[in-house]
Amino acid sequence: MSMTRPTGVELTLELMSPAAVSAPYAFDGQPRQYIARDANGKTGAATFQWGLVEELRPEFLTPTPSPNAQKKMGMVLRNFLEDVLKALGGWSAYEDEILDAKSRGWPIGLHLRFNALELFSLPWALTLLRNNMRLASLEPCPLSFEWETADSSARVSGAPGRLLFAWSDAADGVSEDNHLAEIQHACSEFDRAKDVLEHVTLDSLREKLRQAKVERRPYRVLHFLCHGGPVPGGSFGLCWDDHHRPGRELRIHGNMLVDVLGEFRDDIQAVVLSACHGGNPGEAGKMLGGVAHDLHQMGIPAVIASQMPLSIDGSIRVTRAFHSSLYREKTSVRKSFQAAHASLSVSTLDWASLQLFVVTPEKVPPGQRWLFSEEHGLPASVRREVVVAYEVNFDVPTTSIAEALEGRLGPEPDVVLLRPLGRVADGLPSKRREWQSAIDQADKLVSALGARVSHVDLFGCAPLPLMFHLGWGLARRKVRVYQQQRGQSGVWSCGYDSELPLPEGEPFFRLEAWPDLASCVEAGGRVVMTVEVQPAIRSEDMEEWLRCATPPGWVRLVAARGPSPTVVRGPEDTARAVAEFRGYLDRIHQELPFIKEIWLAMTGPASLAAALGRAYNPKVHATLKLFNFRKVEGYVEVPWNGGVQGQPARRR
Repeated sequence: MSMTRPTGVELTLELMSPAAVSAPYAFDGQPRQYIARDANGKTGAATFQWGLVEELRPEFLTPTPSPNAQKKMGMVLRNFLEDVLKALGGWSAYEDEILDAKSRGWPIGLHLRFNALELFSLPWALTLLRNNMRLASLEPCPLSFEWETADSSARVSGAPGRLLFAWSDAADGVSEDNHLAEIQHACSEFDRAKDVLEHVTLDSLREKLRQAKVERRPYRVLHFLCHGGPVPGGSFGLCWDDHHRPGRELRIHGNMLVDVLGEFRDDIQAVVLSACHGGNPGEAGKMLGGVAHDLHQMGIPAVIASQMPLSIDGSIRVTRAFHSSLYREKTSVRKSFQAAHASLSVSTLDWASLQLFVVTPEKVPPGQRWLFSEEHGLPASVRREVVVAYEVNFDVPTTSIAEALEGRLGPEPDVVLLRPLGRVADGLPSKRREWQSAIDQADKLVSALGARVSHVDLFGCAPLPLMFHLGWGLARRKVRVYQQQRGQSGVWSCGYDSELPLPEGEPFFRLEAWPDLASCVEAGGRVVMTVEVQPAIRSEDMEEWLRCATPPGWVRLVAARGPSPTVVRGPEDTARAVAEFRGYLDRIHQELPFIKEIWLAMTGPASLAAALGRAYNPKVHATLKLFNFRKVEGYVEVPWNGGVQGQPARRR
């Protein structure tokens, strides 16, 4: 038990069943021993008499359990808590904290963490306090729930993000128009034409979520509106439309929904189940977990569901209050749940039914800085999101990284240091073997990231071809690339975000040269492509490189607003540049299919070069050859095979 004053009281109560360690779903309805554990590891134990609950259980499958059943259930829960906490100061110690905070107007939180499914089936909201109030009648509602085994590795975002509203009236009417009106009023960015999924099916949901990822606008919050009901085996599911039998109902159990949502888990921040029994784990002896439990254990940071029947009016109230708090007032999911709970009528038991399942994030230990090497690889403790500092020409201080991330990965983030040449200097790489070593080491890092790492924050002080190459290697991962601000040593900001939707606006590039067929033939099936952002490439440098100032077969892309240090204003400009660059590579492939090689030279920020690398696909596009420019040596080819398997880098 822990307390923080005066900002609020946060209590945690852990109840564990020794029998559930190996079989968390196995339960026969017989009396069972449970162990309570406090923050210091001290324990208490008591036996719960389940027969008392099972006598009352049928009433709680209806919208209106009798007052007598409600009070009996509240007493059973209170008596058990007094027994199991006797060695830990008693339930009265928790009550003292809760009621004292309530009297002072402090926020209250009581987080219940269990390892056995049957414990989640109990209506803890009705637990009687010594003043005869029910626990969840306190405002704001203090209760939240967590499985001890829930996956805690998901990345939690600060902003709520894009919302999908999916509904089905396969079992009966659900007043979807009323819910939709509340969402539109609460969320100004909600697009009714794109963010509504009518008559939802598993197939249509998967298609909708995949399309959002393709558009780089993934859904962060999912709100499902439908009826709930029993599924074969004794548990409960959602009543959706049947994709293969239009007009028919299909009961969706938790595993079915997990199978669809699994590939989008890292995108989803919260799921709202506006359905009766969305959080009901099932009957004693037949418990297999409810929909909310399966989504929660998968690692979705927050799941809101109803343990018992939920009225249509209650569902509309939850929709209005939750999304208004989340999107208009910009509060947390926890506070938005509490706002939704507070909006429910006290004349029904909707307030006792609504539950919040939350995942406790992984504790972030002090940051470490790992020097990547082929011998040692990456540590087993590497997280799903990592910072990579690519140091060839300059160091990237850890303090600068932490400031740029603005605390998103904690005050001391872990950093994987990619220093392929073992030292840093302005003129590196200076030899062909050093270029090759840098490319080989970056390839090995990408391989070492494997399936463990899905998100990379890249800070790079390396020549543009090396940044382009690493960006290409990271193309299958979510990436943010940070850029050191010109004239501000140690100050970095985000220059590219792969999850940013393609913004509308003026073109980033101006096409100043495009080859005709004859010039491509003259160049021997090769085109030269220049990307000129800052500065423009001088004609004398082109002439020294290619023996002519205006080479045949030239694709020239110049910043539309003119090359300058400030032409890239932020991630939106870079996103446009990447899309346009990919479009020109595609155009070469379509209009000049006989082109075998593209010689690429770039000027501009390192973050832009890394982002452009993500646009190149060696399976579709002509093979890229990268060239690096320094005043002392002009243009030099970088020994990279363009990502074409089995093709060695040429000497030139």
